[in-house]
Amino acid sequence: MRKPKITEFGDYATWVTFEIMANYQVRLIISKDLNKSAQARLSTQPETFSDGFVFNVTGEGRSYIFLEHDAPESTVAHECWHIVYRIMDWCGAELDNETVAYHLGYMVEKVYE
Repeated sequence: MRKPKITEFGDYATWVTFEIMANYQVRLIISKDLNKSAQARLSTQPETFSDGFVFNVTGEGRSYIFLEHDAPESTVAHECWHIVYRIMDWCGAELDNETVAYHLGYMVEKVYE
């Protein structure tokens, strides 16, 4: 994974790829202004959120995870769970305890990198 770089939207963004899960792509965005970041990328804003949210692209193996710079660990874990659930569903994989734990750990690690 490349180090996040500041974008033209004033946030940091990088791609996380789950090669073993059909090359599922996750765009990780760390922002001070989640509304601005979401509007710039999705042309929409979530109805409600606290310090993070996930957007899944319909019909594609791709999601976006938006997190505030100072999002607490609980929010990171919560939003990463949504990503892992979507990946498992997209690939038709069973929500096996160890498989979920491995991929959840991987996604959380990428957020903190």
